[in-house]
Amino acid sequence: MKNSKLLTTMFLLGIAAVMTACGSRNSATATGTSDLSSTSTSQYNVASCNQKTSSGIAASLKTYTSNGSTDFNYVWVRMTTLPNGFAAGTSNITFFKWMANSSGSTYLDSTRLSFVMVDSQTGQYLISNWVTSLSWSDVSTTAQGLGIYDAQTFFNRMNILVYLNDPSAQYDVLKIASYSTSSTSVQSQMDILLPPFSANPNAYATESDGSTRASVLQALHPFASYKSSGYSDSQFVSMAQSYCF
Repeated sequence: MKNSKLLTTMFLLGIAAVMTACGSRNSATATGTSDLSSTSTSQYNVASCNQKTSSGIAASLKTYTSNGSTDFNYVWVRMTTLPNGFAAGTSNITFFKWMANSSGSTYLDSTRLSFVMVDSQTGQYLISNWVTSLSWSDVSTTAQGLGIYDAQTFFNRMNILVYLNDPSAQYDVLKIASYSTSSTSVQSQMDILLPPFSANPNAYATESDGSTRASVLQALHPFASYKSSGYSDSQFVSMAQSYCF
């Protein structure tokens, strides 16, 4: 898929409006963090995939590339464990993004992110437009057309392309939330670090300007518990690679 095609489609659908944020990860003086600067120092020490399980939800993330380069406007998501109630039609899936700075301040963009679903086997789009929430009833008929009647089996095959609208990589975290279909209450939610980021948790703990990265972000690193393991950068990269799909 070409990024230009995606952007053109978004423009025509009227969802490519520019969203403002509170800082940039490129700037040491801005309120965002400097992930982009740190991960740009070496293309070989970066985790391009991530995964997490929490609150009954499990997902894997993978960077989106266009013409061989990472495009921070998008991220691939694979839902490996669906939220409680999703298959029964009592909950849906929604995505948000948030950032944190070295002082520990966080900023959540309350705008729901747009996304589409792509069949990993055929590359075909399986929903007709970009949406901001998804329930099983939205895609169950499509799944049945593929001979799949189980929600999790269907999502194990699907790649979700989320539009972050973040060309400068200002945001650090993707929030996956599940809302009740009968109310506005949040049933469950999970925060997962957006790739790419320094695969070595010790390197990730320090901003590019030498300041300490926000503890809330350090805690989200998939290898945070391995800081004292003595693993090399290449070992951490290999560990992160195993999360790719």
